Amino acid sequence: MKSVLILFACLTFPVVLNASEDLIYQSGFESDRVGAVPAGWSVFLPKTSPNVKVVAQGAGESNHALKSVRSASGGLTAITRAFSQPQQRVLIEFSFAFSPGAGRSLNLWTFAPEGTDASQLNLCIQNGKLQQYDGRTRSWRVISKDVEPSTDPTDPIWHRLRILVDARQSGIDFWLAKPGEFKLPGSPTGTLHAYRSDLDLAGLALVSGTRLANDAWYLIDDLEIKGGTQLPSPGSVEPLPEPFALWSGPPVPADLDQIPFVPEMTHQTIHRAEKDGYKFLHGAAIIAHNGVLYANWANSPANENGPHETLQGRRSEDGGKTWSGLEMIGPGFEGSERHSHGVLLKHQGKLWTICSRFGVGQPARRFPGLQGEAFVLNEKTDQWESKGIVMQNCWPYDEPVRMPDGNLITGGQDQDGLPVVAISHGDDLLHWDTVRIPFPPELSPSFAETTVAVDGKNVRAIIRGGGGTAWVSISQDNGRNWSSARPANLRMPRAKAYLGNLSTGQQYLVSNLKNRDTLVISVSQPGASTLSQMWRIRHGKSEAPRFKGFAKSKQWSYPYAHEYDGKLYVVYSIGKEDCGLSILPVTSLQVGSTAADGGIE
Repeated sequence: MKSVLILFACLTFPVVLNASEDLIYQSGFESDRVGAVPAGWSVFLPKTSPNVKVVAQGAGESNHALKSVRSASGGLTAITRAFSQPQQRVLIEFSFAFSPGAGRSLNLWTFAPEGTDASQLNLCIQNGKLQQYDGRTRSWRVISKDVEPSTDPTDPIWHRLRILVDARQSGIDFWLAKPGEFKLPGSPTGTLHAYRSDLDLAGLALVSGTRLANDAWYLIDDLEIKGGTQLPSPGSVEPLPEPFALWSGPPVPADLDQIPFVPEMTHQTIHRAEKDGYKFLHGAAIIAHNGVLYANWANSPANENGPHETLQGRRSEDGGKTWSGLEMIGPGFEGSERHSHGVLLKHQGKLWTICSRFGVGQPARRFPGLQGEAFVLNEKTDQWESKGIVMQNCWPYDEPVRMPDGNLITGGQDQDGLPVVAISHGDDLLHWDTVRIPFPPELSPSFAETTVAVDGKNVRAIIRGGGGTAWVSISQDNGRNWSSARPANLRMPRAKAYLGNLSTGQQYLVSNLKNRDTLVISVSQPGASTLSQMWRIRHGKSEAPRFKGFAKSKQWSYPYAHEYDGKLYVVYSIGKEDCGLSILPVTSLQVGSTAADGGIE
């Protein structure tokens, strides 16, 4: 069987090779002992413990393969086969099979001489897709979805893959056979960008450790590596579009301590989780109505988006200094359905909140049956009353704003975690249309929370995405059609941001910067479309969560802002357990103030 596999592979290759000179490594692992690391392979990094060993495939004693499973070792855990000398160009070909599941089940990479990380090639199977890591955007790009997992490692579904890599070129060619077949296509299945470039190729690493999912495994067989610049050159990849000019200020310093705090800012804690109460909190919103500040958030007994999640809140009649007792707004459900956080708005003299509701209904990648339910405060009874479902397939994230055509708009994400907006039918807040924002694969949406603001005649959306940057999309027709999202020139980790306009005519963005340890506000000149000055709001590690719960960690995250009485009130999660409030004087957010008084400029 092994010789047949290699024959099929060679028949499809368009160039005749001098195998005696170009063959770097070839093995079906038949001569290697079962249960051992194959001869000539070593640990990639010291003090790691990979679990990659030769296994028997079938009844025949000579039918072996290499099997990698998850081990308890963290970091870059792998075994490596070093080349006898560094190469500029290599052809790597092998058969593989992998286990089912959403997590990572296969991972391998090339490395540079004395390298301690992957070099050009960084390949994985995750969420059932064969992917290469793009170093430009620092996100996984899909090579093919046409791969099939195996439920039984002793009876695997084999795939054949060829990879052509050059240290001096950014493109990597991939040829993938159909599942269960070994004949490779005549032209590449895809050409994707390298993780890194201009690094000589010194060897191949097969990954183990905690990078693989629980119970994940993969098999490698009939591995062949050839080298030499006489190999054909890989194809080229299209350059990324120029970053969207969101930031026009000076370079943001690498040392975030150089960014000043907002002058005269104050902090309070609106709500603190207690042992006998709801121990998870996230997604706070805030608004002023008739002289009272209202804040609400998602509360669940222990876990993010968990069963019995609710929408709860508090009120303040003294500008945020003190807060009332908890009040239940969206009470949740006994079964799988739940209420969660949303937005607050004033409309025709009444106070509204529209929160997400999901857990039953149409299956989805993230939030099955996602809807938005509206509650209105009854001024006579001082109670929140449901107005029913008003949005479909949208989780709203920011206070709806009026567009030039008279409709209101809010940013959100849909049930699959993709970027969307919701648009009202004029002043009818019981009916909203959901519109998806297009995006390229580099966005790599996972939880693509979206925030929007009116920018002159246009609407701007800022989206949580990959690559460590904010992503931007523009609509020129009141939210009905959008440009494909593209990365901006402003750093932002995978975390929700909040975009808005101040009464001074300045646009502002509250966002995390490097990670969730730092929360900043960036502002524009009055009437300008680019942000040009920045201050810190919170910085450093937050208090550690006091109670166990899924997805909790030290962080200041998920900001939401509202201007009232000359101040910008910013609420956020503290460790996904408490609700924090920072009050920023609007006069402190003027562009052009000195370094002693203001932010970087």
